[in-house]
Amino acid sequence: MMKTLKTMFPAMALLVLAACGSASVCEKPRLYQQSELGKRIEAPEGLDELQSDREMTIPDVSPRDPRPADAPCLELPPSISTGES
Repeated sequence: MMKTLKTMFPAMALLVLAACGSASVCEKPRLYQQSELGKRIEAPEGLDELQSDREMTIPDVSPRDPRPADAPCLELPPSISTGES
């Protein structure tokens, strides 16, 4: 029994590490990343209007070119060149 465990444990550990190291799956955009600006809330009749100076403004995103479909995942680090050969 002990000999079987000694043989199986390294094999299982190697399989787990190999599976984790080779997986580079890009995540799909999250729900909040696809959100759109909604209309302003209006107070019903008989209630005080909302204070516009208390509203939180959300800045626009930085303009970026769309990534090509065959581009690597963003989780991968960019290649670095030091200029030395």
